Amino acid sequence: MNKKLQKKIMDILHNPAISDEEAEKQIQAIMSEFGIDEEEFIDTPTTNAYNLLEKAENAKTKVQAIKLAKEAYKTSNECFDAILFQVDLEDDSVKRLSLLNEGLEIEKKRLEKEEYFTKDNIGSFYGMLETRPYIRGLYTKAHLLLEDGKIRLTKDVCEEIIRLNNNDNTGARYLLMAIYAYLEEEKELLKLYKKYPEENLEILYPLFSLYYKLEDNKKAKEYLDRINKANPNFIKYFKGTIKEDNAPYGYYSIGSPSEVFMYIDSYMFLVDSTPNIGNFIISNSKNKK
Repeated sequence: MNKKLQKKIMDILHNPAISDEEAEKQIQAIMSEFGIDEEEFIDTPTTNAYNLLEKAENAKTKVQAIKLAKEAYKTSNECFDAILFQVDLEDDSVKRLSLLNEGLEIEKKRLEKEEYFTKDNIGSFYGMLETRPYIRGLYTKAHLLLEDGKIRLTKDVCEEIIRLNNNDNTGARYLLMAIYAYLEEEKELLKLYKKYPEENLEILYPLFSLYYKLEDNKKAKEYLDRINKANPNFIKYFKGTIKEDNAPYGYYSIGSPSEVFMYIDSYMFLVDSTPNIGNFIISNSKNKK
């Protein structure tokens, strides 16, 4: 069976936003359209691998989950999600990064062999089901490197993600903006901002922080005003008057207190690089109430 079609069906099966009933309808429609035998689809190494991975995700113990994930990847190395699953379960930071690096190297060679790293494909990796897990793997690597304090290596990975996927579905641009501000690389930051001109905290704070670092107070105040306009809860955080909303853990909404808490937590490396920035924020914000 056509590998691209097979991957398309697998993506439907493992999309948590699609109900089992809806997934079945979509798959049947695809198979009917292309005249595919259901048995042909069900009995393939990749399908079997993802079935094992699903069992791993529902395993009762961590040991059992890892065992099933390893078996899934052994069944088919096209199931790169099995590596990402193991990485997520690994507690040792050294082993975790080593496992991911090894998996990414193998996956890249496989994708190169299957001619996905071509001029026509570079820039739209997340739009193809076959290369989407690789992008997720790079995004995971960026955050693991960041946890280790390896800022420049994190920058390199984020730049690679955006090179391979211009739409940046994973949001690597936000981390890259913060890194450019941290490293005080104005030219690169402005180039990235021109490509993704958004008015939210993840884009505006790095610009504000950069110009604060460079002591360009005029531009710093300009971006501070835009931050307060985008999220009036921002200054409240530094004044200690912010009130937490009821956003579920790991979720936030633009313009809410949860966005501020998310930013401070996710980009602490940048915020901590300017320990006295809170005084500047309070003194220069138009919203001093």
